[in-house]
Amino acid sequence: MENIFLFDEFEDNWDMNDLQDIDAQEAYCVYALEIPDEKIYSTEILDTGLEVILTDIKNCELHEAWYINLHKICR
Repeated sequence: MENIFLFDEFEDNWDMNDLQDIDAQEAYCVYALEIPDEKIYSTEILDTGLEVILTDIKNCELHEAWYINLHKICR
């Protein structure tokens, strides 16, 4: 299963200026959002925020804290 999330507000004092390269975007996803690295398919800065595409999400992961949190904070 693939999921797309768009963030326009950021956790842990991160902002758009901190996310200008792929490494920083992935670090934000792993450390601030607690997304397992192997689930991150791609990240991209858009005019409207940070787009994060996750892949290989299993049904059992839909109930894990990190995944539930993504739905709470994304727009």
